[in-house]
Amino acid sequence: MKAALAALVLIGTMVAARGSLLFSDNFNYPNGCIETDGVWFCYTPATPHQDAFVTNDLLILNQDNYDGVAAPFNNSGGSSIIYASFNINVSALPTVKGGYLANFKDNTNDYVCHVFIATTNTVVPGTYQLGVDNFATSSSQAVWFPLDLATGITYQVVFSYDINNSDPLAGATLSVNPGSESDFDDSPAFAIDTTTNAGQQNISISQIGLSQYTDQGVATIGNLMIGTTYSDVVTNAALKPVIGIEPQGASIYSGDDVTLYVAASGTGQLSYQWLANGSPVASGTNVLILTDLQSSANYKVIVSNSAGSVTSDAAAISVNTTPTPPFFTTSPQGQTTTLGSTIQLTAAALGTGPLTYQWYFEATNTSTFNPIASGPTLSLTNVTFTQGGLYYVQVTGGDGNTNSAVVSVVVQPPPLVTIAYLHGLIASNAIPTSVFNVQGVVTSFAPLSASGRTYAECYIQDSTAGIYVYVGGQGSNNVPPAGALVSVTGPVQLYYSQLEIDPDVSGSAASNSISVLSYNNPLPQSIPLDLVSIESNPTGAYGNQVQCSLATLTNVYLYSSANGAPVSGTFPTNANTTLYAFKQPYSAGATNLVIYINASNGEATNVWGQPIPSYAYEVTGVIGLYNATDPNFYPTRYVDFVTSLPSRFSVGIKRTNGVSHLSWPATVGSTYSVYSAATAAGPWTRNFGLGYYPSVGSYTETNSAATRLYLVSSP
Repeated sequence: MKAALAALVLIGTMVAARGSLLFSDNFNYPNGCIETDGVWFCYTPATPHQDAFVTNDLLILNQDNYDGVAAPFNNSGGSSIIYASFNINVSALPTVKGGYLANFKDNTNDYVCHVFIATTNTVVPGTYQLGVDNFATSSSQAVWFPLDLATGITYQVVFSYDINNSDPLAGATLSVNPGSESDFDDSPAFAIDTTTNAGQQNISISQIGLSQYTDQGVATIGNLMIGTTYSDVVTNAALKPVIGIEPQGASIYSGDDVTLYVAASGTGQLSYQWLANGSPVASGTNVLILTDLQSSANYKVIVSNSAGSVTSDAAAISVNTTPTPPFFTTSPQGQTTTLGSTIQLTAAALGTGPLTYQWYFEATNTSTFNPIASGPTLSLTNVTFTQGGLYYVQVTGGDGNTNSAVVSVVVQPPPLVTIAYLHGLIASNAIPTSVFNVQGVVTSFAPLSASGRTYAECYIQDSTAGIYVYVGGQGSNNVPPAGALVSVTGPVQLYYSQLEIDPDVSGSAASNSISVLSYNNPLPQSIPLDLVSIESNPTGAYGNQVQCSLATLTNVYLYSSANGAPVSGTFPTNANTTLYAFKQPYSAGATNLVIYINASNGEATNVWGQPIPSYAYEVTGVIGLYNATDPNFYPTRYVDFVTSLPSRFSVGIKRTNGVSHLSWPATVGSTYSVYSAATAAGPWTRNFGLGYYPSVGSYTETNSAATRLYLVSSP
């Protein structure tokens, strides 16, 4: 602890000596773990791996390690904008996904903005880019600095975050090797995410974090500085360009195309001048596209900035002028894939150009190939069953055409899973982007979306759980009826904390589907709904277990507001109604559940004009989640409200070989519970609860005691 305090005092000394410089670190520590140096601490994971380490004054960020480290600094002046700079040298590229490697944090370890690394948006092969965002942790939401960076080259990264929405640089801003503050401020020399979070306007940035995760590659970080102005963190003299990736020569045929790339670094904005055999041919970009070449030449590029220039090595492009039919250097390969996935068929050819590519397709169970797309790569996204079949590509050049071998694409259906399996993915926070297939019985009796919408909604349930179905591309009234057994295929997501499967049936090639397997199936057994449990933790274990399932509330008092306003009159025509269910007569602060009756635009018309009940022995519907803290209950018929008990009834009992059989006349729409006891004085134990029966109730107990009394109650 004393060592940590001493280090922080030293940082305070640096602040005093350098005005608005808040923190600097050249990582001049003994080689080894940085998490014990007194300045840096591991902020993730909760149990550190002790694998954030320094080697030769550089912090190593390694995709095989896990610890993210942070260092605090004191923004006592309360500046709304914080700048940071560091040097980065990447030795191993990230994967396409990439990840974040640096971030600002507040004093509660909450993220403020991130610096990302990825290869997603690069043009030059074998390079990476850096990006920035305000609060998100996914690289898909980053804004990328438009410069391809080479491995083995050291760059200076400058980024800032300003919480003041009225400032020109509000939000997160990033630049690489800026030559001046104007380079940092003016497009296209920076990447900026201007969408600040209104709820974060009073944040106080007080920590810098450096992270290492899977997919981010391997990099070294050095010379870290943090301040309240650009000049605090950028003190290096201008450096002339350095070429990290040289343009590469190639052997081609006359009429063909070739693309040359260069990746360079240097202070400020770079300019490019391309030369062919010493004569200028193009300028302005690090990419040179040459088309319909007829003669050989040596190509170079001069890269310049305010500090000087550098000339690349020569790239020799050799052009073969002998007429040559196309021949394949890369042939397409057949694939077996899953419904809804994305695949690519790729071909590459050489020969006298210019070369063009035409793809042909023969669908399964047909006998004709038809042209479908051009270009060397055929991308099949959101693959459908109709895209299964045979493919080939024809390459045409200046000396004829050549066909590739015919290959097959097999599209397999996704696995049939239980709905409970998908609920388990919620519990583990691991919902993938895969397409799933489930089967279940429709439990909602009326359309849930407004009339005229371009989508349809319903709830379905199998023997394990329930799920909400959102059917895009289908009218709101075109939903299967209650009792229909349906097969649903589509991606799964959480929408406002509710489990949802999203078939999209629009278009003739839709990959996802909803189809009726049979009609008039019995509805699943209704779940006794614990009003207090679902309200107190709707996204917890209990809420996850019952959400989207058919459930029944028993013995509830109904009000027209959460403040206990009494109900009156009848359900209105062509309008929705919200009721509030309490387990006892209203008292301030008591737990209640929202009951929502969707009866507008011609839906659930059976409730129109019916008396609004103030008490119900039973209310049956589907339990849904309007948002993470607000469960809603959805009856879809007036008969879902049971306001009077069935008349008294007698229970018949037969006993055979120790097995007791109970039967009684049941009122359709009511539920029944079975209790048993050893004596009339009790205690009575509920053996079975809330069972629905069409006309005759029945219950069988196999291991009943020699003497047992039974009681059947509704509800």
